Amino acid sequence: MTYNQQPMRPTLLLLLPALFCSSILYAQPCQIKADGVLDEALGFMKKNYYRKDGVQWDKLTNEAKERLKTSNNCDDVYDIISWCFKQLDEQHSFIMPPKKAGQYNYDPSLAPLPPLSELVGDIRGEWLSDSIAYLTVPWVSTTDSNICMRIADSLQELIARLDSKDVSRWIIDLRKNTGGNCWPMLAGIGPLMGDGVCGYFVNGDERIPITYRNGAASQGRHVLCRVSKEGYRIQHEIKSIVVLTGRRTVSAGEIVALAFRGREQAYLLGEPTAGLTTANATYSLSDHSMLVLTVCKEADHTGRICEGRILPDRIISPAAMGPAEDDPVKNAAIDWLQAR
Repeated sequence: MTYNQQPMRPTLLLLLPALFCSSILYAQPCQIKADGVLDEALGFMKKNYYRKDGVQWDKLTNEAKERLKTSNNCDDVYDIISWCFKQLDEQHSFIMPPKKAGQYNYDPSLAPLPPLSELVGDIRGEWLSDSIAYLTVPWVSTTDSNICMRIADSLQELIARLDSKDVSRWIIDLRKNTGGNCWPMLAGIGPLMGDGVCGYFVNGDERIPITYRNGAASQGRHVLCRVSKEGYRIQHEIKSIVVLTGRRTVSAGEIVALAFRGREQAYLLGEPTAGLTTANATYSLSDHSMLVLTVCKEADHTGRICEGRILPDRIISPAAMGPAEDDPVKNAAIDWLQAR
């Protein structure tokens, strides 16, 4: 056995350089691809990041490229892009690897289509006593136009069913709305806001209106989600609306909260929101990953810019929340509405 192994040694020594060269040839396209992805991401950041003027881009770029150069894995480019955001103390921007981006964009060529429960939160509504209705606005983790239309349709159909019960006071629960795509949320909840401006995206002197009109939610002149038919119009006068917020009201959920903040008949109740009150744009990169980049600030319908957390009109702290089966925030909303 030992004897038979001896002649193999020279052959093995000859094969090792070949394997080593092969690995270099394999790694080189991978490295070039990762370099390109990093360059693309940094290019979009330099051009569009909302705090770009305060960034030392040369220093950040050189450090990021050095990290990628010494990396042993080309997929580390995503961690390096995330590292760049940490250097900027940026909490809202991030990178989606190809599979995650494929799921978010509902692209079966990049990832298997996930079940609907992984793309949309719960939509729930109930009629309460004294002409009070309660409904939840879900988080939405997809840009698929058909799914977004179905979400908006479901919200408006729920509002119509509750409105048929002579409801004049509403509770809108955003406490589990962890964000995502705001447009089906706004299109769906539109009947309770009414036609008109419900917020702004603000970048320097530019203010782009966020509007709802007849079943469609728009950014400037561009409709980004609409219901499948005519938008529902409330049949009974709305006297008051309570919006429930919490620490898990994030990003797009905060846009919905801002759409009601400052309205005469609206009242925000609960905990302060997460504080990601900036707007993101998405950029597809060459490897099918997606850069989600913060590009502007947000303002409510009055034009008042929100910096950080949205503070409710009345704060109910976690320490005051009592037993798990109770919901003191919802109960406080009912009490406030009944007193109106």
